[in-house]
Amino acid sequence: MRLGAAERLGVDYRTLAARNPRIVYAAATGFRKDGAHRDRPSFDDVIQGESGLAALNGGAGGEPRYVPMAVCDKICGYVLASAIGMALFHRERTGEGQEVHVPMLETMVAFNLVDHLWHGVLAEPEKGLGYPRMLTPHRRPFPTKDGHICILATTDAQSRHLFEALDCPELVDDERFCTLERRTDNIDELYAIIVERMRRRTTAEWRERLDAFDVPNGVVTDLEGLLTDPYLAETCFFGRVEHPSEGKMLTMAIPVTFSSTSGESFRLPPPRLGEHTYAVLRELGYSAADINEITR
Repeated sequence: MRLGAAERLGVDYRTLAARNPRIVYAAATGFRKDGAHRDRPSFDDVIQGESGLAALNGGAGGEPRYVPMAVCDKICGYVLASAIGMALFHRERTGEGQEVHVPMLETMVAFNLVDHLWHGVLAEPEKGLGYPRMLTPHRRPFPTKDGHICILATTDAQSRHLFEALDCPELVDDERFCTLERRTDNIDELYAIIVERMRRRTTAEWRERLDAFDVPNGVVTDLEGLLTDPYLAETCFFGRVEHPSEGKMLTMAIPVTFSSTSGESFRLPPPRLGEHTYAVLRELGYSAADINEITR
């Protein structure tokens, strides 16, 4: 819902705060409240394009591509939830409510440029933008004899262990790869060597060998593979529940844990449209007559 629509409906921050100054009012829309695009419509695909993400995902010289998920919606949702938590903490300390607004475009530009502002950080964008290791065409899961494996070794110690695992210990002293800076400058050459070596063993063989050398690695899992992943089964990530009206459902566990707050299991199944409206309004102090008036 755009900000102008909220104002027309009388549910904007100024109107509600006049009735309850302690309210924490939160919204995430496409653009800043004080900008020229304030009331432009926006959805995830629009923000992926305008924030630079679709171009980045297309690769150097490639056609822009959307990330295959509603990534901007989800990231901005997390940012909004975090900001609400801060505002609630502020209210606990001061008794004051406030408006929290997350502009999706600026949020995603900031998210993307953490990696890719590069020389622009030092106000020298003419020297180039974009993190080279992230943009090399070789940065992808490495093909093995029978599949693919993901590897990332960034520190000098990790790189030394990787070179040993690859049976190339001499690369430790190679001036192209002896420091993180030199490896970054020569990332295409380094990845080309890794690609050639990875084809010599199976994924399982590489997994065992890389683990032995303590090199960060992981297998490539597709969507179907997630449902049968042994680790996720061990941690009880997926669960089956019986919904009272919809029947059998597959649910995912809440991944965050708290040492003193229970939140790892679901109290209620996914609600139907409006299922809890009456209960929520009742909890807020509305009378039955008021609720009937609101919901009729």
